[in-house]
Amino acid sequence: MRGNTDLSLQNTPGKSARIAPDYLQLLNRYYDFDGFEPDRLDKQLALIRAMAQLSSSGVTVYDLQKQTHVYVSSNFYKLYGYDFGTMDSCIPNEVFDEKIHPDDREPLARNGYEAMKYLMTQPPHTRKQFKLVTEYRIIPDAQSIIRVTEQHQVLELDAAGNIWLSLAVIEISPNQSLTEVRAQAINFHTGELIKLENNVITGGIKLTSREKEILTMIGTGKLSKEISALLDISVHTVNTHRQRILEKLQADNSIEALKSAKTIGLIA
Repeated sequence: MRGNTDLSLQNTPGKSARIAPDYLQLLNRYYDFDGFEPDRLDKQLALIRAMAQLSSSGVTVYDLQKQTHVYVSSNFYKLYGYDFGTMDSCIPNEVFDEKIHPDDREPLARNGYEAMKYLMTQPPHTRKQFKLVTEYRIIPDAQSIIRVTEQHQVLELDAAGNIWLSLAVIEISPNQSLTEVRAQAINFHTGELIKLENNVITGGIKLTSREKEILTMIGTGKLSKEISALLDISVHTVNTHRQRILEKLQADNSIEALKSAKTIGLIA
């Protein structure tokens, strides 16, 4: 979890004023390291680099103690409109924060702060079980605005349970016509959706059990006629459910609806 969406849009000495509350007050005052951190970092970075090479998504690892990105993949840079060859190894948040659409910065920061606050109320051994999924707009260059989906999760904790390293994976959102920020915290072990206090959209997307059932069947390639027979309902009823699903997820087609529903944890 990192600056542009959540945990480090803050006010810190030597940096320009930021828009979010200081998340460090949510952590224990000092990080408690045991001396094995370099080995743990090297191990994580080796895995992340291998993952990034096989993925078209952008990937970054953020060090909350140092408040810098200790790894940024080439695809991550490209999405933000940067030339990969010009960047250093430890990247401050401002490099990416300045590319976020001005209207999206504050809701992103608030949602991230609430996600951190929630995480720090959970037992330390469970904190790696959660992820925060956000959708927002970036301005990679003067000619374009791109809506992206970003997923954050904890990679490593210190001995006191503070969040030390976090992973973010970013890709272009299928919902390019939307403008509002979306955010959802999820326990990906249990499937539980967590309500964030300042989340502007969490409560707005709810599918009924029948809608989830139909969307899942659509995901397996079934047509309305097949779904009708399996559920013993009319084709008209199936199509009505399909239309409501598209409206709720603000999607143009079933593919976009499926991707959005999976991203925010509405279906597996």
